[in-house]
Amino acid sequence: MKVLALSDSLAPWHSFWIRIGQYLPALPWPAEITDNPAAIDNLCAGDRLLVYRYAPGWGDLANRLQRARERGVVILSDLDDYLWQAQGWSRERLLGCTRALRQCEILTCSTEPLLTQLQVMFPHLKLELVPNSAPQIPQHVTPPAASPLRIGWTGAPWTRPADLALLRPLAQWIAARPNELQLVHVGHGEGRLSLADALGLKPALVEAKPLQGHGSYLQQLNIHIGLAPLSSSSFNHYKSAIKVIEYSALGIPWLASDAEPYRDLCRRWQWPGRLCSRPHDWIEQLQPLLDPERRQQEGTTLQTLCQQHASFSSGVDRWRQVLEKSWALQYNKHSNKHV
Repeated sequence: MKVLALSDSLAPWHSFWIRIGQYLPALPWPAEITDNPAAIDNLCAGDRLLVYRYAPGWGDLANRLQRARERGVVILSDLDDYLWQAQGWSRERLLGCTRALRQCEILTCSTEPLLTQLQVMFPHLKLELVPNSAPQIPQHVTPPAASPLRIGWTGAPWTRPADLALLRPLAQWIAARPNELQLVHVGHGEGRLSLADALGLKPALVEAKPLQGHGSYLQQLNIHIGLAPLSSSSFNHYKSAIKVIEYSALGIPWLASDAEPYRDLCRRWQWPGRLCSRPHDWIEQLQPLLDPERRQQEGTTLQTLCQQHASFSSGVDRWRQVLEKSWALQYNKHSNKHV
């Protein structure tokens, strides 16, 4: 039995690696990763196909998936966002994605709100919740220097301007203390909106690190405190808490918006959280973490909680369970002995 993962992009910074790609080497089956749908034609009965999103160049993927199902291939697809409200997705791309999803047997997603929405949209599919979990931590992560205190955000600013607008008062407060505090951005793209621009700051006030692959990105998170702003929108309603999970896995204390994904994580982890509702909350919640002892204690506690509730190994186990369960469903369909 073989696992084939088909992603709409294999760029090293693409969300595919966070959601699925990083777990495949730890699964007990041989796995192939591709962005070419023609590879589906080589799959046999009992093989698993994991489809991540949809690329316009794939054409009529639904027809290819239907033929694969007729051969006994188990087809799963995963959604980590509510793509029907995603920025930059054309009507044609959404239509191709929707048609392909209808040919899948199992649809996985990362949050309860997204699961509820997909149950309405795809009532005939079996849906499975596979929450995001911690990444596999690199062996060597350079610890931040003691001073200045490094306060960081990770991501692509050109896709998150409304989220980052929440940080403007905090950014001005940090910028007024250049000898003590340093803003850091991991995910800069030349020629695109920078974090400094999104926050209304001069570029020299933000240390910018380029957009890079998932493993390299984790090695660059040598910050003392992480930021996770999330504006109120329908699209963000379905988002996961992956950003603060990554911070926690590295022992980095964090501030986050008082938004559903982060409230839910705090509830599940039984952690009070530093959740911010008003612009000035970000400054108030940051100030206790200026104390190094408090910061270290909080980071250690979050790392322990992450290991308990969202470890990398738990992510591996969950994907293994879903793939095994899908095999059982398909086997029942194609074996008269076990119907």
